[in-house]
Amino acid sequence: MHSGLVKSAIRVFDLLELFDAERRPLRVTAIAQKLAAPQSSVSMLLKSMVSRGYMEFDATTREYCPSVRVAFLGDWATRIPHKRDAVQDALRRLANETGETVLLARQSGILLQYLSVLESQNALRFSPSPGTMRPMHRTATGIMLLSTQNDEQIGRLLRRYNAEPGRTGPVARIATTMRAVESAREQGYYESANLATSGAGVIATLLATPIRGQYLSIGVGAPVERLHTRRAELVRTVLAVAASC
Repeated sequence: MHSGLVKSAIRVFDLLELFDAERRPLRVTAIAQKLAAPQSSVSMLLKSMVSRGYMEFDATTREYCPSVRVAFLGDWATRIPHKRDAVQDALRRLANETGETVLLARQSGILLQYLSVLESQNALRFSPSPGTMRPMHRTATGIMLLSTQNDEQIGRLLRRYNAEPGRTGPVARIATTMRAVESAREQGYYESANLATSGAGVIATLLATPIRGQYLSIGVGAPVERLHTRRAELVRTVLAVAASC
């Protein structure tokens, strides 16, 4: 290895290439063996990637697997212009039809992570950065993803969030969140206002995927007043685009 190369960076690429070759979740012992690397170092690397949302960990099987976020990282570089895949095409269509910021999100442990963000061209807009992590109960997309779980699972996740060391922001109010989740289940969409960002809101729904039975959440974000004014139109468009994907 050349002295100019950063060993930790090389190990990240080796790790991703290993999963690409194996095409299945792996335990840390198998990963360390296949990479011929110290298990302690591999374990620290995996935990770091989990914390940033680039790796998923199944506590039941003790297996790791790259997250959907990894698949979106280089998607732009290999895509043929005007020949996008189904999800990217849905995001672009939603952006074109609404003119608002479009969000695609996933659950990452007890948090939510934005996978992709298409910014609105409006001067006043809601535009978090791709990769941003937020509490599940503080976003419309997170409420939708929580709606796919049973009440016991949701309560357990929220209690874990409240007990998390170094947590920032207000505690999760379980009863309030459960009412929001019930509304999302009944309507098939959820509209937030001033949850994560003061003055901004999101209308979101679910997007089913073939990726290990996971759901993603897709939505549009805008200043609250504009979102309320266009509610009927935006709800109709978000649901139609999600259903077509």
